Amino acid sequence: MDKADSSSGGSVFSGIDPDALKGTIDSVQRDQEKLQDRASYYKTELAHYGVGAEELQDILHVAGWARDELPMLKRRYHLSMNMDNSPFSAFKGMVQINEANVTRAANAAAAKDAKRATKLAKKDPEDLSPAELSELNTLFALNHDQYPFAEKVVGALGARKTLQLWYGMSNLGSAPGYGRPSDFKSSDALDDVQRNLSLTVAAATNSTAPAMVRWKKDMVVLGGDPIAEPGPPPYGSSGGPKGFLVMSNLMRFGDYDDKFLENYGTALIKEDKQVLDGPGPAWGATGRLNHVGNDKGNDPLTGYMKALSNSPAAATVFFTAKQKNEAGKPESNFKYLFESREWPNDSKPGEESVTGRNSLGHALEAAMTGHRPGEEATTEDVKHSEAQAKLFESLVRSVSEDQDLLRNHEYFSDSFANISAEYMPDMQRALDADIMYGDKLYPTSGTAAEMDTADTVRFLYAVSRNGEGYERLMVSQHVYAAALMEAQVKHPSTYPQPADAAIDKITYGTGLFQGVIGAGQHFQADKDSADSAAQSSAWKDHASTWGGSLVGSATAIAMTPFTGPGGVVAGGLAGTAAGEIFSGILDGFGDDGEQRKEQVYQNVKNTAQSERSAILTTQYSVRAATGDDSAASRAGDQAGRGFADAVPLIDKRVAAE
Repeated sequence: MDKADSSSGGSVFSGIDPDALKGTIDSVQRDQEKLQDRASYYKTELAHYGVGAEELQDILHVAGWARDELPMLKRRYHLSMNMDNSPFSAFKGMVQINEANVTRAANAAAAKDAKRATKLAKKDPEDLSPAELSELNTLFALNHDQYPFAEKVVGALGARKTLQLWYGMSNLGSAPGYGRPSDFKSSDALDDVQRNLSLTVAAATNSTAPAMVRWKKDMVVLGGDPIAEPGPPPYGSSGGPKGFLVMSNLMRFGDYDDKFLENYGTALIKEDKQVLDGPGPAWGATGRLNHVGNDKGNDPLTGYMKALSNSPAAATVFFTAKQKNEAGKPESNFKYLFESREWPNDSKPGEESVTGRNSLGHALEAAMTGHRPGEEATTEDVKHSEAQAKLFESLVRSVSEDQDLLRNHEYFSDSFANISAEYMPDMQRALDADIMYGDKLYPTSGTAAEMDTADTVRFLYAVSRNGEGYERLMVSQHVYAAALMEAQVKHPSTYPQPADAAIDKITYGTGLFQGVIGAGQHFQADKDSADSAAQSSAWKDHASTWGGSLVGSATAIAMTPFTGPGGVVAGGLAGTAAGEIFSGILDGFGDDGEQRKEQVYQNVKNTAQSERSAILTTQYSVRAATGDDSAASRAGDQAGRGFADAVPLIDKRVAAE
């Protein structure tokens, strides 16, 4: 536990790993029920024969204690699921919660608020007064992570009523027809209502209460049906948008249960293929289902992709799962969504929205890295599973075979660069000639992605043609190389060549990598106007917002293969070189004294400047990692040679457009 600073009144914060705690809760709940049932049975049987059962009474006492403590464990779990939680300082991957909020009184208050919220939510939204709508929104906002609020409200509503609630709320600001204006005055607040209701529903799906188990099954079944209740005969057909369309607009916020997302996604893709292959305007619906961003909410894949980006494990399962395509052959969900699907135009009037495909990029990022976009990778995240590695292989191959899949949708580039940053050793091996021992020079701690040189070059070239893609690839490779050299120096026996030879090979590989992506950026500059080609160092101003997580991830990727039991870094590696190089890229290299700092990557679209920057940054990386000036001097030659060798490598493997 951590003691908070004095400004927090001396509160005590505990570190929680939500996934681990969820497993503990499930085990305690299952085992205490089994223990209590069996102990009660045997106690009764023994009493029938006049035999005492003091020991069984003790077991019943333990089972009762576990039952009484479960609400407190569940409360901690729901508090830990709040996505605004601060990280727990002691361990990566944990979040901190204030133990002052873990009380039975707080549970009772949440249950009381749930009763009031349920009463309001069961009303027809059109019958809610502005004050009641505001009250309901406040109850959602304050209680979505307060056990047992979410499971009680959402479970009491049921799946269909949950859909009807949001559909009714989302259209409160619409004119009632016949030219009559709506008298609803709170339409501007519906974005807040959408967010808070979404967070509440997401929290509820993580419950195993019987009502929520039923809710999750019903929601999947209702997805392909209109949400309105069937009317009386003879006009008994129901109406309104399909359940998937409404529910997916409640998936833009919150951390949904993984298994629910997997089942929901399977049913959604099946329905999506039928809808898009049929007549009519795809998923088009009347009214407005989304009040955040610039899309109307008429594509259910948009909200679902946002949910997957918050649930990496579910994202991996979803994208690797297969369903039949129009030819009746198995096709992965990744291939369908990235290569085959015609994404409908869901822009609001007067605006251009790319939210759907952009959300796909974020979901792919979560699926392949094992963590949410923007978060720093932990040592567990970088141990890629076989499914994650194969998914990355599929991405590289798809872009390599058809660069227009990326070039026509450039907003994928930042996500694809972020993904690539966490597969840096895999890509470096694909560019390296040492086939037999490349895994010793560029080790991974999980399953390695296997790509050939041609696919890797074409993929990197395509991603780097976009400014954001290039910047993230450039920074992540430099900091990874610095961290890797630091690790290799501390563990010279890892690679069969001497330590100085290993450093030389890494510096050559750095030059080659930087040469490939530099060529992609330069090629795009030639295609663009003269104004865009004269790009300054303005990119550095926003690099600080994403660079920190890349530096941390690159360090973990480079050093985790050298860690000992329990994730302790072997040999006392501190990862200082990576941070030093990142600072140098942004602020310049050299002394802070009278000598002026040497700036790098001032104009990333100028080949000569990029080459000089790559060489100089590599030399400083070697010096930071080894403290050896002679090695840093050699690095200039090696990096320069690698940068130059990128040109024939690209000419052989990239069909420039």
